[in-house]
Amino acid sequence: MRTLFLASLGLALLAASAHAGPKTWDQTWGLTSQADVHVISGDAHVRVHTGPAGQVKVHVEYDLKHWGMIMGGEPVVVFEHKDDQIWITMHDPKIGVIGGVDVRFVADVTVPPTVQLAVRTGDGAIDCEPLNGQVQLESGDGAIRAHGLKGDIEVHSGDGRVTLDDLDGHLRARTKDGHLSCSGRFDELDLGAGDGHVDAIVAPGSQPTSEWNLETGDGAVSLRIPHDINTLLDARTKDGHINVSLPIPVQGRLDHKELIGELNNGGPTLRIRTGDGSITLALSD
Repeated sequence: MRTLFLASLGLALLAASAHAGPKTWDQTWGLTSQADVHVISGDAHVRVHTGPAGQVKVHVEYDLKHWGMIMGGEPVVVFEHKDDQIWITMHDPKIGVIGGVDVRFVADVTVPPTVQLAVRTGDGAIDCEPLNGQVQLESGDGAIRAHGLKGDIEVHSGDGRVTLDDLDGHLRARTKDGHLSCSGRFDELDLGAGDGHVDAIVAPGSQPTSEWNLETGDGAVSLRIPHDINTLLDARTKDGHINVSLPIPVQGRLDHKELIGELNNGGPTLRIRTGDGSITLALSD
């Protein structure tokens, strides 16, 4: 009798497979001033696109497929326009499942080419197309990818890979547990990884206007710099070694764990630190 009951329950769960179709939300705002956009999400994947000036547009899609029994609420998406600010907030539903579930939660946000933007997710990836302005991207547990950002850029990831390329301006980026890679022309550079590698390619035209900093707790640092950069190089590793491929006169001290000296005419400090990882220095041009 018990075997028959379990078999019947299994058939009932399989028969309970359901897909009601995606839920969608859409909103468009017209603006007369520079856009100031804030996106807050739990698990949703946020994709930022470049659009026409004077307009912010958002399309959110939530699609849940499940088999078996499901209990729980519905996602909540809130749009707010406060003075010059636009807020887009997405709340994940709390659900319980006996069986299986496949959830897709995606927000496509289209903003003007020049913008003030802040995106924060709890457990969702962030992708960003080229923008100019003040950009803040933060994820608790998700990858962050951005291309062509220009201006004042700040990126934080708790547990996810960070990939930034073709940047221009000031960059501050941190990841606690993940690989951090970036490339571009920089005036300011501040990079850090708790448990992961840092790879940076500094394009010609970059010159430090203040101290630059690259550091890892448990991972290597690879840095490529232009031949005409003016800086005081201060590179040190606790448990690794330094590999140097710079055909530039370095006036200072060099051993297998420490390199201190001026590049070209000297300038603001380029500070590199690793706890357990090697440092590799080479040219980017």
